[in-house]
Amino acid sequence: MRYETILLSVPGAAAPAVLAAYLPDNFPDLGPDRRRPALIICPGGGYEKLSNREGEPVALRFLGLGYAAFVLYYHVAPQARYPIPQRQLLSAIDHVRSHGEEYHIDPAAVIPMGFSAGGHLAGCAALLWSRPEIVRPMEKKAAAYRPDGAVLCYPVVSAGAHGHRNSFRNLLGEQYEKKAASLSLENQVKKGAPPFFLWHTADDTTVPMENTRLLETVLRDRGVPVETHIFPHGVHGQSLADPTAFAPDRRWQISVPCAAWVERCHAWLQRNFCAPAAGEAR
Repeated sequence: MRYETILLSVPGAAAPAVLAAYLPDNFPDLGPDRRRPALIICPGGGYEKLSNREGEPVALRFLGLGYAAFVLYYHVAPQARYPIPQRQLLSAIDHVRSHGEEYHIDPAAVIPMGFSAGGHLAGCAALLWSRPEIVRPMEKKAAAYRPDGAVLCYPVVSAGAHGHRNSFRNLLGEQYEKKAASLSLENQVKKGAPPFFLWHTADDTTVPMENTRLLETVLRDRGVPVETHIFPHGVHGQSLADPTAFAPDRRWQISVPCAAWVERCHAWLQRNFCAPAAGEAR
């Protein structure tokens, strides 16, 4: 395995964002030319902090499943407002894809994975990658920044009735009233968007399940492929839903059934982004 950190500078940011890379090696027994999907993990934290439980532990789990995993430490309030985090994620997508040969990555399988407010950020990448106010100041044409899919875990989606408005206020600051609706993901779905994997818990009281259901409904209406899993119980912020992502004194918060999301996501990634071996059905 190879580990490295990359500094990503984008227009308007006061300092670079950090992208931590967890990269499997290629060996003769694995295939010297093997190319893997890449996951760019965006921790949650309401756009005011970043949850470490939703960063490295998730990267290590998916690294163990055979993916190249990256954790993006994007900027949050008050250091940065929209569109700085969005530019930082798009820059990470471009960096990972541009270094595909070096990192043994399939350039057609670069997928942001976000938790809570990080799920909103991942959704922005999938739905707003060509928005001029985000990409116009950047170095490349918009197509360079388009992700190939998106994994949203108990995501912040809407600034509406069931939304987590504090996330939008932290992201937008003084622009909140003007731009909250245009950054509600359910309002931005277009035909041709990349496929989505969504999961949530039914009794999440921090970011209600209706966020995921609302986005799922619009994605289906627009013909965008989407797989959704709703687990009956679990407080917000389950991450991997196992002891690797919880402090010992917080393990009582783990909802064990939610841990199934990892294998279900793995299966979704394999179906959508990994070519089957000869004679194997997808």
